[in-house]
This record gives sequence, structure tokens and C-alpha cells, in this order.
Amino acid sequence: MIKKPYILDIFYDLYINIKLFYILKKAIELKIFDILSEPKTFDEILIKINLDKNILEYILKILLELKLIEKIRGKYKNTLVSDLYLRENSEFSIIPYLEDEYFNDIENWKDFKEKRLNFTKVIHKMANECKVWELPRIMEYIRLRFKNEIKNAKKLLDLAGGHGLYAIYFSKLNKNLKCYVFDLPEVIEETRKYIEKYKAKNIELIKGNFWKDSIGENYDIIFSSYHPGGKNPEIIRKVYDALNIGGLFINKQFFWDGEEDLEFYVNNIDWLMRKSDILRKSPIRFTFEGDLSFNDYLDYLENLGFEILDIVDLKEFLELKCYRGSKMIISKKVE
Repeated sequence: MIKKPYILDIFYDLYINIKLFYILKKAIELKIFDILSEPKTFDEILIKINLDKNILEYILKILLELKLIEKIRGKYKNTLVSDLYLRENSEFSIIPYLEDEYFNDIENWKDFKEKRLNFTKVIHKMANECKVWELPRIMEYIRLRFKNEIKNAKKLLDLAGGHGLYAIYFSKLNKNLKCYVFDLPEVIEETRKYIEKYKAKNIELIKGNFWKDSIGENYDIIFSSYHPGGKNPEIIRKVYDALNIGGLFINKQFFWDGEEDLEFYVNNIDWLMRKSDILRKSPIRFTFEGDLSFNDYLDYLENLGFEILDIVDLKEFLELKCYRGSKMIISKKVE
């Protein structure tokens, strides 16, 4: 007996999703969300967009289904989320991030092309991504949870800080806090642009390689966000040595949750396609040679002389699927 070719359904579902991806890409390129910052009738939209009338109608129906726009009394308008994130001139626009992370990168998948990591470009992508949601949410949590520690701190290090946005935020919470951003020389030149853009006053930049160079000393807070080495015993020891007794180590890192599924496999392929001559990658996404597992990381902290204060599951906290496996561990040096 011939079995039903369910494989056709697999390809059909995948192909529909690919088409939806390109429809959203086209909607952004057509600046539909810029046009719909104010209510418009269909005919008003059609005048501004050079597109087949019937195709435009279906695109608008798709955007309605996805709750990216709404229709009230015959007029189309952005939803709040689209108005914030999908307008080109919005302060919180994620369009630059989408262009780099998805629209441009998808072309590499056609032939499984390797992509060379460019750290100066990566930090701008990460800045565009984090500033709209992750950074304000994370910093508000830290501000409320560790108000006294931030108030009394005199010296902070943003280790492998890249864009430096976290250091900038800390510097505005405490005007007397001296903040340092440590990263590779070519990255620091880009960090300087963000310091100037946000007019941060009490920040100094340190050029170096955290594997080889000293990261400084006598810090009251060391902050780390997804930097390679953040789960490595050698770097954690450097952090411990650089902190004052009572100092906080705030570390955001990805830890594999142990579950294997399609998302896991696809993301690992993507990870391995992004090549670097500097990073010592492991086959699992966002992991590197010598990294500790989550439980081993916690044990290592405690054995060094840290007390674990908080563990925040960022997928739950930020309510976004793309943060699966990401955690923020906050510990204090007690001995």
C-alpha cells in the first residue's frame, strides 16, 4: 500500500513561511509602516505604493492577520508595536537589526555560504537589537533589585562591552560612578561613537584582549553581556580577582538547556556558518572551547568565593522565544 506523501505537507508549510518572510521584508522595503503612522484609506496607500492593487490588498490582509496593522472605520493604521519598531525613523526601530540579522543573512542559506564575523558590524547589530527591549528591561530590573549597590559603587567595568550601552545606562544611574568599557581596539573605536551620541560623561575606554591582558582592578561591579569567555574558568577567575569584596558580577550568557529539536539544530548550523579567526567555537550555538555548563558554572562561582544572588531566565523575563537558553546570573564576591 502506498503511504500518503506527508513530506509534501512539510515542504508546503515551510514554503508558506518563507513566502510570509519575504512579504514582511517587502512591506518594510515599501515603507508601509511609515505610511501607516497615520490612518490611511486603501486608495491613499495605493497612491503612495507602486504595486498591483490586488497584491497590495492581500499584503494588507496578511499584516492585519499578523496584528501588525489594524483597520478602523475603513482606514488602516499601525498597531503600537509596529509603530514603535517597524517605522524607519522611530527611535526604537529594529529595521537595521532585521536587515543585517535576517534579510541579508538569509541569502547565505541558499548555498550554505560561510559568513566571516566582523566585530565592528556585530556590535552595531547588537546595539540596534538590545536598545529597544532587552537593555531597558534588564537595567530596570538591576536598578530596582540592586539600588543600594549601584548608589554606593565607585567603579564599574563593562567587560567586552562592545557598543557600551550598558555602561552608558549605569553611568546615568549614578553620576559618581566611574565606568570603564573594555574591548578589542577596533571595537573600542565604535564604542566611542555611542559614548558621543548619548553624551555620556563618566566613561573611559580600555583597549585590550581579555584573554591576554589585564582587565584592571578594584571594581565594585563587573557587567558582562554574552561575551565569549563569560563561561570560561580562566576569565571568571580574572573577574574574581578584579572585584572588590562585596562587588557584583552580573553576567548574561547562553546555556544550552539540554533539549534537542529542530530549532536547536538549525541555530547550531547558523552558528557554525559564522566563521571567526579569533573565537574558539564549539559546535553548540553561543558556546566556546572550555565553557562551563550551567551547573558547573554556578559551582565554580561558589567555589571561587561568590554568592549567587539571582538567576533570571531571560526567555521568561523578556517574553521572547529568541532568548531561549539565555540567563542572567548575578553574584557577589564574599571572600
